[in-house]
Amino acid sequence: MAVGNEKIYRSFTKGLITEASPLTFPENASLDEQNFVLNRNGSRSRRLGLDYEGGYSLTSTGFSSAAIQTGKQSFHKWDMPGGDNTVAIGIIRILNKLWFIDLLTNAPSSNLLNGGSAITLSGLGDAEIETATINNKLIIVSEDLTYPVLLSYNSTTDTVSQTTITVEVRDIWGIDDGLLVNHRPTTLSNEHKYNLRNQGWSPTIQTTTGADAINRTFTQLGQYPANSDTWVTGKITNPSSADFEKFDADTMEKNSTSNYQVAKGSYIIDAFNRGSERESNSGITGLPVDQETGAFSTVASYAGRIFYSGVNSAISGGDAKSPNFSGYVFFTTVVTGDDKLGVCYQEADPTDANINDLVTTDGGTIQIPEATQIVKIVSSQASLLVFADNGVWEVYGDTGGFIATSFQTSKVSTNGVKNAKSIVNVNGNFVYWSKAGIYLLSPDPGSGRFSAKSLSLTTIQSLFLDIPTVGKNYCKGFYDEKENRVRWLYNDSDTYTTSNYINKYTKELVLDLTLEAFYLNSFSSLASNSPYIADYIEIPGYAVASEDANVLVGTDEVIVTSADKVIITQDVVASRSTQFSYLTMIGTSFTISKFTNRKFTDWETAGSGTGADYSSYLVTGYELFGDIIRNKQIPYIFFYFNRTEDGFTTVGSTLQIDNPSSCLVQAQWNWADSANSGKWGNQFQAYRLLRNYIPSGPADTFDYGDSVIVTKNKLRGSGKTISLKIQSEAGKDMQILGWGVSAVATSKP
Repeated sequence: MAVGNEKIYRSFTKGLITEASPLTFPENASLDEQNFVLNRNGSRSRRLGLDYEGGYSLTSTGFSSAAIQTGKQSFHKWDMPGGDNTVAIGIIRILNKLWFIDLLTNAPSSNLLNGGSAITLSGLGDAEIETATINNKLIIVSEDLTYPVLLSYNSTTDTVSQTTITVEVRDIWGIDDGLLVNHRPTTLSNEHKYNLRNQGWSPTIQTTTGADAINRTFTQLGQYPANSDTWVTGKITNPSSADFEKFDADTMEKNSTSNYQVAKGSYIIDAFNRGSERESNSGITGLPVDQETGAFSTVASYAGRIFYSGVNSAISGGDAKSPNFSGYVFFTTVVTGDDKLGVCYQEADPTDANINDLVTTDGGTIQIPEATQIVKIVSSQASLLVFADNGVWEVYGDTGGFIATSFQTSKVSTNGVKNAKSIVNVNGNFVYWSKAGIYLLSPDPGSGRFSAKSLSLTTIQSLFLDIPTVGKNYCKGFYDEKENRVRWLYNDSDTYTTSNYINKYTKELVLDLTLEAFYLNSFSSLASNSPYIADYIEIPGYAVASEDANVLVGTDEVIVTSADKVIITQDVVASRSTQFSYLTMIGTSFTISKFTNRKFTDWETAGSGTGADYSSYLVTGYELFGDIIRNKQIPYIFFYFNRTEDGFTTVGSTLQIDNPSSCLVQAQWNWADSANSGKWGNQFQAYRLLRNYIPSGPADTFDYGDSVIVTKNKLRGSGKTISLKIQSEAGKDMQILGWGVSAVATSKP
């Protein structure tokens, strides 16, 4: 006896799943796949081939092949440079040079700015760069750059200029003088003298004898002031002038009851060259070098300020009080001009006896002692997120936003980040690659505070963990806002190393956030001198082109003479179908590429008309038909496709169909993972036009009459479960809508 079971499959919305057992595999998912686009309507279609953008240009970098092989390439965006809303600059970083392209043009690779010239970032080596925009100017930081770099753009002259930013702080640390905090020494070392000066013991303080207050203390007490002493406790009023205050050491000793460190920070110093700045400001020599040799590697613009962080702290000539900047976040005062871009301190002197208050607009530092190494800082709508290699923290104001006088820091997740480029901002939510998987940070609807959850644990965890560490550490992420998809470029090949084209990417993992599903792309290469993808290029959703137009009065053209019309040039805005392209390297040059090739080959232009073929395939999940005991047979399977044929091209003396489709299908029974099982069926063609079509000529639009192609196919074999391998044919499209089966289960197991 046999039992029949009909079933229709018309959705692939769960995408790729690697975390299900052979007996519990979810419907609408694939076991394996590459180079299929997961469409929102549940259908699947082949990705288009990669090729250079229309109107492309190749820009020579001037570097050698060996330098390109071991160097870095990346893309960065600079919106409205100089306040000009007609320009959006794309920055192409190749090693230590930056090129600038106009992203609002139809072919950005052919529209270089800054006169077509690159600028050089002195000192930049192999480290990544990060950027932030404030007041229409761009700030660049890198582990290789001693100071942040500020770029400005003049649209009138089409020039980019650069300056450096010195980040300054108040010296809240001081120097290790070897003294207990309340000890008054009988000898005055240069270190202790500096500390006293930094604690408000200014040489301009008046004494009853006119002597320096520090020395007057020794004269009167036989001891110098301690780090717990403040000169304010020794103030006396001159009887002959009520507003004239002087210092007296005996009065200080009588009034002093503190055993605690007094306020520091009278001096403002370079945060990184502390020793030389202390000597320069105080005039005291012989102080420790105390130089921070690390540099900022991440920067963010938030709450009208610039935040700097990511120092891999390494101190030269320091002492016990030298700060470890690895867990520090620096923030500027509210930026009203370029002069504020390095002001990371409170304006009022904290040692001043009269005005020492911290105000809301001040700059300063935030220390997160638990953070071993900060990798990236990013701003959300209401807070700043700090990604470190051992966790994620959130910095937020007590009353919303951020002010210097009232903020909190809380830990969001213990799943840290190694690769800053994997972090993707999704409209205020954040998706990133951690050691444990792919995570989403999103604010809680009630508290507004961020929390983390894994996106890969129940979906593609095995695939993620199989990516080599170097592949995870150098992947690059991007948010395609128009399609609501997060994309990551990575390389998982055996030859991939940090010194062998570290920005050459061969795979792409795509997360459709609407469907909460993953799918994969792989990129093919030409046999020799092949282009490769090095990064994403974020392009605006529109392009601006200039065109000539006649001047009209009402509907009448304005004419100067009988033959001359008045013509003006005007900008025409056209929408773009996608909001991303790819930074592409070929040899020692760069250009831009896209998914545009309808011959379904990669790099056709670079291959002089012959591109590199790639396969689009997917293996469907195991279908048990609700029964794991009986064997099943499927006499027939019906497939449903969008028809893609839309015209004809004359080749020689014959007409060839434009945009043909194909779909090769193979049945795989009983969880078989090899043809050696004897359970793999023969591959068959499932896409077939069921009647002949005779074109009227080259201009025929292939009016076939049916938009959906339906075929009935025999399916041989049997087993307890079945999956299908659906594969493309070289050079042909495939847009599969679904399929239906009529399964028959036997009564015997």
